[in-house]
This record gives sequence, structure tokens and C-alpha cells, in this order.
Amino acid sequence: MKTFRNLMLIAVLAVACKTTQNGYGSNEPLDKVYNRSINQAMIADTTKTIDTLQAIVAANPVLQWKTIKGQQYVLMGTFMKYPNSFPPGDSINNSWGEMWLFIPRQMKYRLGNQFSATSDTLLGVSQMLGLPPVNGNKYIAQVWVPVNKLYRPAGNPDVTTTHASPVLSVGVTDEYKAWFNGYIISSYFQPLPAGAAHYPWTRMGYTYDWNPGRNRVGLSEFVLPKGCGIWVEKMTTAGGFFK
Repeated sequence: MKTFRNLMLIAVLAVACKTTQNGYGSNEPLDKVYNRSINQAMIADTTKTIDTLQAIVAANPVLQWKTIKGQQYVLMGTFMKYPNSFPPGDSINNSWGEMWLFIPRQMKYRLGNQFSATSDTLLGVSQMLGLPPVNGNKYIAQVWVPVNKLYRPAGNPDVTTTHASPVLSVGVTDEYKAWFNGYIISSYFQPLPAGAAHYPWTRMGYTYDWNPGRNRVGLSEFVLPKGCGIWVEKMTTAGGFFK
């Protein structure tokens, strides 16, 4: 992505010999833990829904807002590998494709106190976002995105709700139905080229945190479609984001 999925050509070589070393006492290979999360997330049912999704509404204190040229923008984060594509202070267009986003403050609240000087920050962020253990992403850009363009990658794409089912809601557009069903195929069933990976996509509005020592419910996730104008607020390494 990252956008947080799209632009990934994942270097998975050597993952098989890596083991989880995040303080929960497991030496299980990382690729095995990750692949198990894909199988678990594939089976989405209403018992896994939550009613605490972050809603994109003015009353939500976790959000940061800005009015740009008369339009409402909200601050989002994206975990990616190309820092030069996000020059701070500039406006850009995500002409390369859709962006998968998270709320910066929610990420800091969830992970900020879990890292020490010896922590693998890149792995911790990747686990929280439901990304492969090796994916090339090293940076987090904080960007202002137009609120009216955001949608939730779930059965109900409405970003103002706190609950979403993995089943498509009545009344969603044909375009969204096609996107949703197509992403199920690409996340779980599509044959992969060498170096690519499937994803534990929940379809319920939150990322799948595959760290065995944490709750599987990760962060509220959002998607910005291709071709939107955004403003870059800040660019840091993943480690620098938490300082």
C-alpha cells in the first residue's frame, strides 16, 4: 500500500526462519503465525463484529480536523515505503491507487507504550495493521484527506457508524459491491505471484492484529479511493512516529 497495501511487492525471503520475539514467549515462525491469521480472518461472522469502531464524526475526540479551501479534511496515517512520495507541507494526488488508512492517535494509543529501545517497531506496526511480517514499509505519513471521499472497507462502508458487519448492507452501490467482492478474492483466493501475500482482511471495519500477545481487533481502517487530493502533514520513520 501505502498506501498501506497497494504498493507492496513483498520480500518474504527469510521470513520462514524468523520467529516471534515480542515478549509473549513464542518462538513460532512469523510466517506461520501470519498465515494462521489469514485463515482465521477468512471466516467472518457476526460474532466477531464490534461496536467500538472509530466513527468519523466531529464529536470523536481521537480525530484531528482541518478546513482546506472550504472543505473538511481529517488527519489519517498511512504505513508505506516511499517517503519521497509524501513531501511534508505539499498537496499531492494519490494517482497511483487507493490508500488504506488508520487514525494516527489511535495507533499511538494502542502501541505507543509497548515499544522499548530493543523493540522491532516495524514488526509491531505490521502486526497491528494486518500486514505480512516482511513488507518493505518503513515510514508513516500523516495526511489530511477529504472526509467526503473516505469509506470503511466493510459490509457497511459508512464511516460515521461504530459497527460494521462482514455482510454487505442493503443499499450499497453496485460499484462498492464489485469492489468488496473483488477484494475478498484478492485477499484470500487469488493465485499470487512470487513475493506477494494474502491479507487477513476482516471486512468488519478493523484491522486484524496478528500479534498473539494482543487482541485480534486492531485499528479502525479506512480507504481513500484513487485520484483524491490530499495534504501531507508529516513524514517520519515508523519508530519516529511514536516519539
